[in-house]
Amino acid sequence: MKLFTASLATLLACLSVTTQAEPTHQFDHFFPGWNPVVQTILHDNCSEPYANYLTGHVNYTLGKESLVNPVIDCVLQQFPESRKAELGTASLVLGLIPTILQTIGSSTAETALVGLRRPILGFLLSAGSPTVGMIKTRDFTSAIDDFIRGGDLNDLGISILRRSQGRARWAFLISVLEYIIVGGAVANVLHLAWNLGIYAVAIFAPNTVFGVPLWTLGAALIYLGARVALWIRVRTSPLDARHEDEYSAHEKPLDTWLPSEFIPAAFQSAVTVEIRSSTASKFWFQAWAWAVSIGILAQVAFGTLVLSGLLFFSLADCLIIVARYTLSALACRAVVRVELAGMMSAVVPAPAPRKGMNEAVEAEQIALTGWKGHVQEA
Repeated sequence: MKLFTASLATLLACLSVTTQAEPTHQFDHFFPGWNPVVQTILHDNCSEPYANYLTGHVNYTLGKESLVNPVIDCVLQQFPESRKAELGTASLVLGLIPTILQTIGSSTAETALVGLRRPILGFLLSAGSPTVGMIKTRDFTSAIDDFIRGGDLNDLGISILRRSQGRARWAFLISVLEYIIVGGAVANVLHLAWNLGIYAVAIFAPNTVFGVPLWTLGAALIYLGARVALWIRVRTSPLDARHEDEYSAHEKPLDTWLPSEFIPAAFQSAVTVEIRSSTASKFWFQAWAWAVSIGILAQVAFGTLVLSGLLFFSLADCLIIVARYTLSALACRAVVRVELAGMMSAVVPAPAPRKGMNEAVEAEQIALTGWKGHVQEA
């Protein structure tokens, strides 16, 4: 919970800086590649416009950008043509970051499904991988339905750990590692959002600092929207068979005081997930899924616009930035795969509802993280 609060507070802090009248710290320092060169130019060749910029006083008859644009123009005039060419290449590399992360990151449906059992972890996963894979409305629907009906996800051998005598130790170890990995990914992304937002200049809106932090926050908002869509589409109910004689003690879920948020899905007690089929639930699910799809498109487009417009980054610095974002996305995807495999490691199909039961629920029901080989009788 502390990690969740700290992550949200940092994002809000980044955005709160934008409420200042005009930022005067964007040229304080840059990434290492060009920082010495740009600082020398600012103090030796562009001291007059830079000094005016530091005052924060805007001539509104010329527009808000009249404070920062003279500094940008002066620095660019001092750049040799070779450095300007590198600047263009660096902008191209930065603009590809959302597309790269889409390719290697988890889909919205996958992250939302993780949040079904561990909502805080799901939120942190969305924050640690700020661009989610593009997905159409029907694909979002199919991904959730396929998973709930059993899917074909490999359990990665986690079912063996669930039935092992040392499953309590394995659950503790896996949970700690997951939060360490995801926490590191979130810290890395937030650090990048702070530096690329607060200590950088975006050519499309040079007098603002909200671009990269807002793009980062957008992924978390998309996750929340996907969670709402999933809540509309499915209904969960507990399924507890720990006291039935046919189960060995090693196959029962962990009996612990810890909240389920801190227990890997493979070691949690079972829940039955039912697909709602009422007209209202179908309509609102399709509406939310469509909104999520549009949100993903808007977030990717905005990220491309913001990142490709960042100035004064060397090509080497850009490659480091891409590598850092990629590492966070891969780390979060690994945790998502482990959690989904844990949820599927003990999938048990539940029987079709009997006549007279609520017809607003389809026959396809499964028990997530239940016990293999058993069908819970209604």
